[in-house]
Amino acid sequence: MSYRIAGIDVHKKMLAVVVSDVEVKGEYQFERRRYGSNPEHLRLLAEWLIGQQVEEVVMESTAQYWLPVWGALERYWKPICQKRKWWRQMSVERLIAASYELNCLPFVLC
Repeated sequence: MSYRIAGIDVHKKMLAVVVSDVEVKGEYQFERRRYGSNPEHLRLLAEWLIGQQVEEVVMESTAQYWLPVWGALERYWKPICQKRKWWRQMSVERLIAASYELNCLPFVLC
């Protein structure tokens, strides 16, 4: 069964995004994209994530740059701030390890 997660590294003018199915056995396959941080690009990001059938979105940000991203995505994905079951945490850790290539260290939206 598929379970796709997106990790977003939020910068002032750029978003580094990686999507992967974390339920697959073996090596993950990653879809990587970069988006701007303006409203049009945030809309395009949301459309792409929907098209990728993403079920969960996690992000990392410094300062207040996460606010517009949250605003653009929260209508599609419920923000999560809770402990995960150990197996789900393992999947997220694998996603984090693989996303370093884009400087994308995701954390749960909360």
